[in-house]
Amino acid sequence: MNIFWNRLKKIGPALVLAAVVLGPGSITLSTNAGSSYGYRLLWVLVMTTIFMITYTWMSARIGLVTRQTLFQVTRKRYGKVLSILGGITGFLAILAFQASNSAALGMTGELLLGLDPRLSALILYFPTMGLIFMPNLYRKLEFLVKLVVGAMVLAFVGTLISVGLDVRLMVSGFVPSFPDGGAVFLALGMAATTFSVAAAAYQSHLMREKDWGEEDINTASLDTLLGIGILGLVSIVVLLTSAGIMHAEGESGFSVAGMANILEPFAGPAAFYLFMFGFFFAAFSSTVVNPLIGATLLVDGLDQNTSMDGKPVKIWTTVAMTAGLIIVLIFGSTPIQVLRVAQALSVVAFPILGFLIFALSRDKKIMGKYATRGWVQVIAVVGYLMLLGIILNNIRQILGLFT
Repeated sequence: MNIFWNRLKKIGPALVLAAVVLGPGSITLSTNAGSSYGYRLLWVLVMTTIFMITYTWMSARIGLVTRQTLFQVTRKRYGKVLSILGGITGFLAILAFQASNSAALGMTGELLLGLDPRLSALILYFPTMGLIFMPNLYRKLEFLVKLVVGAMVLAFVGTLISVGLDVRLMVSGFVPSFPDGGAVFLALGMAATTFSVAAAAYQSHLMREKDWGEEDINTASLDTLLGIGILGLVSIVVLLTSAGIMHAEGESGFSVAGMANILEPFAGPAAFYLFMFGFFFAAFSSTVVNPLIGATLLVDGLDQNTSMDGKPVKIWTTVAMTAGLIIVLIFGSTPIQVLRVAQALSVVAFPILGFLIFALSRDKKIMGKYATRGWVQVIAVVGYLMLLGIILNNIRQILGLFT
């Protein structure tokens, strides 16, 4: 028991990933799924959380066993081209998605304080930027993330308690089904925001920031299970809350802002503020960690210093955060064209990252006795097929611009 508690105290890297994956996109799509289809897409979040745990676990083991990052191992195994391509496209995709995080921060200021969303995004830009340039960044980031994730869990679980839950319908939601054609595409969108292969790839870097090695493999496994498990739990809680409102009020198809506005007359002001504070923390953590992941993938792909405290990571993180803010200041939100650019780049980046995590983690020359095998490989293959489905959905949405 003492060994378990000692390991529990050390967890943190996977919570950093949960903080970025559990962002505005996850909250928005979970809200849409619950408000449109009730509990019937609950199984999607369970399945994609399992895939995310699997790929994060494989990436962590690569970092632990080799004491190197994903692209450092890639250069030795496959050469420079693949690591450069993955790093550049990964960074550009994350940069394009960053505008959504800035826009979500602005929206929370508007709903909570009545501020102009552009002004809110601008005000919050400075503390997030100040955090990035602090020394010993990883330790401070891990501490902040634990507070933020804890606040999100309390906020969203508190909201669900105030709304209520239909246990019978919830149980039926674990059975895979698609109520209609629209549910298929919504499910793929939910999968894309929960099963983030770019975040999973970043876990190999966090093993180095944590200074964990092969001897910490059991602790890292617990970290992955709990950290990513919390990610799935919160997304599920948001869907359950939205579904509960839909069944109680008879309203459907509402957005995050719509649910926040419905909550106050339905469950009281406390529910409204709990939900919006949870959404704020989701947007804030993603605004900080998302560009950090993109910057690290870029400098790793270009074979530069990947430390959080190194100049290359801080500079490119600043570029990504500033670009996201500028887009929001100009347009007031995220233009659909920017999202489609991000999706187009992900068509290249995400299959590369998924392939590298899967292939390197099962390579016995690299991983030795820790090479993945058996049921883990089966889950990883199914997860990769899901990833290809996400990519095909992105292509469908991109082509929609020209029709």
